[in-house]
Amino acid sequence: MTTPTQLALHSLEIPTAHDPAAPLPRGTTVLEASAGTGKTYAIAALATRYLAEGLVEADRIAVISFSRMASAELRSRVRERLGCTVTALTDHLAGLPVELDETDRLLADGPPEAVHERIARLHRAIAGLDGAAIMTIHQFCQAMLDELGVLAAQDPQATLVEDLSLVRDQVVNDVYLARYANATPAPPFDLATARLLAREAAELADAPLVPAAATGRAAERLAFAAAVRAELAARKLRLGLYSFDDQLSRLRESLTGPTGAAAAARLRRRCQVVLVDEFQDTDPVQWAILRDTYAGHVPLVLIGDPKQSIYAFRGADVSAYTDAVATAADKLSLLVNHRADAGVVQAVNTLFHGVTLGAGIPVPAVTASHHERRLLPSDFSGWAAAARIRCVTEAEPMLAAQARGRIVADLTAELVSLLDSDVQVVTKDGPRPVVASDVAILVNTNARGRAIADALTAAGVPVAFSGADSIFASHAAKDWLTLLRALEQPRQTATRAAMLTDFVGADLTMLALADETEFVTWASLLQGWARTLNAQGVAALFAAIQASSVPGRPGFAERVLGRPRGERDLTDFRHLAEILHAQHSDGMRGQTLVSWLAEATDRAAATSDRVRRLETDREAVQIMTVHKAKGLQFPIVLLPEAADLWLPDDDSGAPIAFHADGRRVLDLGGADAPGRAERLATYAQEEAEERLRGLYVALTRAQSHVTMWWSRTRQNTSAAPLHRLLFRRRDVLGAPAASYPVTEPPGDGHPRELLWLAEAGIGVEESEPISTSPRRDRPSIPDRLVLPKFTREIDQFWRRTSYSGLTEAVHARPPVALGELAWTEDEPAEESPAAAVASAGTPSPMAALPGGTGFGSLVHEVLENLDWHTSDEAELTERLLAAATEACAHFAIPELSAAALAKGLLPSLRTDLGRLTGGLPLAAIPIGDRLSELNFELALGGDAQAATLTATLGDVAATLRRWLPADDPLADYPDALADPLLAGQALRGFLTGSIDSVFRIPGPTGPRFVVVDYKTNRLGPVDLTLEHYSQAAMAAEMIRTHYPLQALLYCVALHRFLAARLPGYSPEAHLGGVGYLFVRGMGGSGVGPETGVFNWFPPAGLVAELSELLAGRRTS
Repeated sequence: MTTPTQLALHSLEIPTAHDPAAPLPRGTTVLEASAGTGKTYAIAALATRYLAEGLVEADRIAVISFSRMASAELRSRVRERLGCTVTALTDHLAGLPVELDETDRLLADGPPEAVHERIARLHRAIAGLDGAAIMTIHQFCQAMLDELGVLAAQDPQATLVEDLSLVRDQVVNDVYLARYANATPAPPFDLATARLLAREAAELADAPLVPAAATGRAAERLAFAAAVRAELAARKLRLGLYSFDDQLSRLRESLTGPTGAAAAARLRRRCQVVLVDEFQDTDPVQWAILRDTYAGHVPLVLIGDPKQSIYAFRGADVSAYTDAVATAADKLSLLVNHRADAGVVQAVNTLFHGVTLGAGIPVPAVTASHHERRLLPSDFSGWAAAARIRCVTEAEPMLAAQARGRIVADLTAELVSLLDSDVQVVTKDGPRPVVASDVAILVNTNARGRAIADALTAAGVPVAFSGADSIFASHAAKDWLTLLRALEQPRQTATRAAMLTDFVGADLTMLALADETEFVTWASLLQGWARTLNAQGVAALFAAIQASSVPGRPGFAERVLGRPRGERDLTDFRHLAEILHAQHSDGMRGQTLVSWLAEATDRAAATSDRVRRLETDREAVQIMTVHKAKGLQFPIVLLPEAADLWLPDDDSGAPIAFHADGRRVLDLGGADAPGRAERLATYAQEEAEERLRGLYVALTRAQSHVTMWWSRTRQNTSAAPLHRLLFRRRDVLGAPAASYPVTEPPGDGHPRELLWLAEAGIGVEESEPISTSPRRDRPSIPDRLVLPKFTREIDQFWRRTSYSGLTEAVHARPPVALGELAWTEDEPAEESPAAAVASAGTPSPMAALPGGTGFGSLVHEVLENLDWHTSDEAELTERLLAAATEACAHFAIPELSAAALAKGLLPSLRTDLGRLTGGLPLAAIPIGDRLSELNFELALGGDAQAATLTATLGDVAATLRRWLPADDPLADYPDALADPLLAGQALRGFLTGSIDSVFRIPGPTGPRFVVVDYKTNRLGPVDLTLEHYSQAAMAAEMIRTHYPLQALLYCVALHRFLAARLPGYSPEAHLGGVGYLFVRGMGGSGVGPETGVFNWFPPAGLVAELSELLAGRRTS
């Protein structure tokens, strides 16, 4: 564990700059990436080097982040970087002029054959990147648990649940009643306190509870929390549920248990290079997994910035980062800021010079790559400085509310002036006028954000307020909760509260003046809504609300849209209706649904990931919390709360989490527990450090300008982070004092007296009381809403369709609803006409098995999930039986046993597939060369205004007729496709589908990719034989069922998939044909591909031309 001495020494270290051309890390390396220094760029460059230099293959590299969005961006950036490096190296070898960065310059150095080899490795990496573990920490842990198999400490039947709050609440109620139902004279604390204790104990399940020496009421609080932890664990086990935290704990247990060494070795074989992004947001359990599994065994690069560790409320623990620094072989830093202008960088460097933001967290100075300003104001404008402080003061310290009002007014006036000025922003395309979306206002609380949004809206400034990460923190969520409570328990107080929501639209004056008739009208409305909710769900309820109206009053949507920022609120109401309807449809009804929504609103700001949808795409000032802004950047950033922080004078006894002896602990003892004052002081110090990190994050979002506001208030200034940075002793290294009272030196000073601010280019301006005028170009608001008229023509031919949808006109089955398109249900429900003809021959191994679409789905489930690659007959039989047993549990068919299904399918796995696979059977195809269930959704070209560019199935038939030779087994199919019921269908909209499998077949000149589809069609009578599946019979069935169309659509999907992902892709070289496997006709290893295996090799040029045709681009 890191000692205080080590941390102090670390604070004084001069950081070592990361050199992209230095030898690659082979051990554990910490790469500190200060804000704006190109962290993602560095990760992509490191991954490119590991792959190009041959140290790892793509499917053996792991890049871990802490959010789905970050992981998706990382995968995209790594893929883009690999492609750019391939292009750069290729152009370099060809002698073309090309600009190389440090990484590309290193890889281009050497003899041509070495560079060619690096290019070849990168080509393989691009092709195999989908196999790389670029994922969130939780996805990574689940993948590693799956990799461990029987070595993992997990229940394979358990279900991962994101939200266990309802289970926890049930446990709290049960434990509370069991312990205190008969308590005399009264329980030691109420149920609300019990729920608070339980929530904190459950969310930090690994944190020891303190104080250990507690007695009396404090001891009972700890005992209750421990009992809830134990019962919650037992109940999750009994219900077969687990959370993300349980997932981490299970992996940790797997690595520390009796089989831990074997488990760790297996994971190291799977991931031979590990890069961890945003490492400052990790926690001790996650770090322990990474440290014990990979540190010292494989290259482990930990990339992050402890100065941006601001997610303690989500479980992140910066101590894991500092521990990693102490144990790492190397510590490097990115020291060039590529985000901000030099003036902003200098301001941040100066403000944080010599400051530590926690134990072992210094703020190293960085340099800027942008030396010219990208914001061009007039010389005398307040925006001329890259950073400035606007001061709001009176002769005596102000009340916080007064100061906040002045700051909002000043911010509004400054912003209106900016947007009406001639200030310009310099982009890569040149200067342009500043617009609202160039500005971000970062706040600490959503309430403050909404107040600022309302003020700006009133001044005519367009605003997008996304300060709340959660839809459940919105005004709409509160109204939904109020309404549902009234519908569930229609008591007078609940009903009156519902009348004040936007759904009904009454206000306090209307309630006060309402007579009995109006109350009856409102009550009847609510009763009708309650019946709709119970009978039809939340979606129907919301539809009824929107359709309801009271004569002489505007309806729901008109009321909401008629006020400032109404678009935002209406979007929230609709979004919540969808969420609530989904919960209702899953069986959450009545009081359970109310409780779920109440819990969600209570914890919205801290725990929910239901991100609010943007209400508009217009140019708007972005208002958001600092936490939401992390990772973003804006030309101009405004910080109205940089010097505004209220801290209570007394101890409420609330739970607090802090570090003791290097480990995070949870104090649940309350205000009167022994030693509380010392623990509270430690907690306050850690909170003060995190607030400084929050200000660092806020300041480093700015590219060209940042404005901070400072005011002298009675209670809200002395402990605020900006005030602490301004009035600390700058000759003393370390953390500023926890507060600097504004009534005594040095905190009683004024920023204009601080000469070092001017030296750093930070302007100081005094704000005077002002009245804000609306913007000059403020849009006029009509007296009444006017319903817009829809004047565009509706495209009647646009649709979302599939092979099944395209061919349903000639199939004897009813139309399928749009939402019910089944990609695997293309097995005919009726027998083939050929089934009426009997013949002698070798019995089919599946002759006695049932038919129909249900059986087809069952077979697909088995074949798409079975790992069939083994030469051991007994092992293959065992795997097949296990897969059939699991599939039968999901697709139960009466009188069909898993054993019978497995026995019938076994020969199909050993049947030679002929030319398609070079004679290999299914069982010889490794799982790494097989992609099951390749879902696709392709845009079809053409539109109503350019009908000549819209293809039809008749065009497809004509194209086929031109390409297929007379001896092609499906040469007659174009005539079938030209059927009048099909030929006129326009191919406009989207085409969806799912390819059963794509196989990668190795070859002397490179791999071929083949489409495989499994069919269970019965082509003979009850006494089915293999001979019923002759090549002629299968060709006739293919044409009858229009499978050639399906095959061609699959080939086009594969063609586009490979073109986007495979470097050097060539249809002629890489498209390897189509295999339709009629499994009832596949007889096993001694039979061969003559029966049951229908191979078709449509010309590559045909596939490419069809792709262009479907995209609306005719080639002839």
